[in-house]
Amino acid sequence: MSPKKTIILAVILALASTYLYKVALPAKEETATTKPVFAKLEPAAVESVSVTVQGSPSFDMLSREVAAEKPAGEDDEQKPSVEWRVSQLPGAPMDASETSSFVSALLGLAITGPIDEKAQSRDFSAFGLDKPALTLVVRRKGGDETEVAFGKLNEFLSARYVKVSGRGGIFMVPQESFAALNKNSKELRSKNPLEMKAEDVRELRVSSPAGTVKLVQPAVGEWRIVEPKDLPASSESVGILLEAIGAVTVDQFLDGKQGSLTEYRLASPEVRVDVALRPGLEAQTRSISVASADDGKKGFFTYSDAPSVFSTAANHVPFLSKGVDDLRENKLFTFSHSDIHSVRSTTGDGSPPVEIVASRTDWDVNGKVSDPMFVEEILKDIATLKATGFPEAASVPADAFKNPFVTLVIIKKGDAKETLTLFVGSETPGKDGPARYAKVGEAGPVVLIPDIEAKRIVPHEEALLPGKAAPTIPPFPQGGSLSSEGKDS
Repeated sequence: MSPKKTIILAVILALASTYLYKVALPAKEETATTKPVFAKLEPAAVESVSVTVQGSPSFDMLSREVAAEKPAGEDDEQKPSVEWRVSQLPGAPMDASETSSFVSALLGLAITGPIDEKAQSRDFSAFGLDKPALTLVVRRKGGDETEVAFGKLNEFLSARYVKVSGRGGIFMVPQESFAALNKNSKELRSKNPLEMKAEDVRELRVSSPAGTVKLVQPAVGEWRIVEPKDLPASSESVGILLEAIGAVTVDQFLDGKQGSLTEYRLASPEVRVDVALRPGLEAQTRSISVASADDGKKGFFTYSDAPSVFSTAANHVPFLSKGVDDLRENKLFTFSHSDIHSVRSTTGDGSPPVEIVASRTDWDVNGKVSDPMFVEEILKDIATLKATGFPEAASVPADAFKNPFVTLVIIKKGDAKETLTLFVGSETPGKDGPARYAKVGEAGPVVLIPDIEAKRIVPHEEALLPGKAAPTIPPFPQGGSLSSEGKDS
């Protein structure tokens, strides 16, 4: 055969192939019906899903029913919700959102076809079904199972060929459906496996370069330090720490590396967090180990019963290193500014005292009507004052309060008229700049507050009284026109 005839024959064959797969087959598909693979199948009726992604290890997702939380005030019976886990990775939490989307896409899968038998090749490789890109086996409770195998992509239709067990013929599904289901186990696992709800934690022990501290939460929102000494804890600071633990994000799953902890500096971790959770949760305790990588920029972590070591894109050690002073209660007062009846201020520089007293409608300053906005701002500064340091008693100079920078006598509202006195003393260097010694009551513990905050809570009469009224612009004459003097000449 001449080269010219060979070329012509090749073109004819190419055109025939194009007609078959891009004209004849699509025309048939336009009139084919679309039907669900799993009609009315609920997640709670699924026992497991086996997933085989080409080029990745197979895994099995197992379902478990859990009682749905009933909204307050609702007595109607709630449908049980379903949690999923990977049987090959015990202890690995799944990403609830990703898993829910995966299961929804699977149970909502719809197929179109079957394609025209004349267009079908007996060789499944023509459709990529001899070596499927993705195979899913759905097992129902009761034993029935359905296998769905996804083959090649028909780029012209943006759809994939698919074979469903129990159904004759080859079908097609949109590429979007395939993309939603083409997930390996790492894509479905939680990237924040240390997440926990603060209200579920009963005990918390943190060992880090900042020392070791143990806290308990006997009632939700009421934290207390019990080791190395008994102190009230800051619920806000503890909450921030728990959020920081939950925010530790997996950059890479290092499955099967639990026997190589020394390699990742986790045999003697820089930070260890031991957590005891409330009764009723599946995991009652958890020990978390965190270390920084050699470069100090990245890190590693693991936890008890985890199937993996996890690498992180950031070094979380500095954010999790919290000692007693970082977690103890740092608020000087437990009331809000609206609880204050009066404040009397005296300073060590001999300035006249300033007294702020609640009146019927607003506030009086030294018996004069004040600007309520300015008064409330300074009262908020007083009520929200926080300590930034807790010096040992032996390190506090004997004359720290000999000539107080400011003394505030605060009387709270209410029949008891509870009185508290804040003493702010001499200046001293602080970790974040100049600070001052402060204490509530003569026998109260001495703390440090920023010097700038100490100056902010000193009331000055002239700053709290109404300013002079701003000049007013005379109105235009009626009709909106300017007077003759204001007109252009």
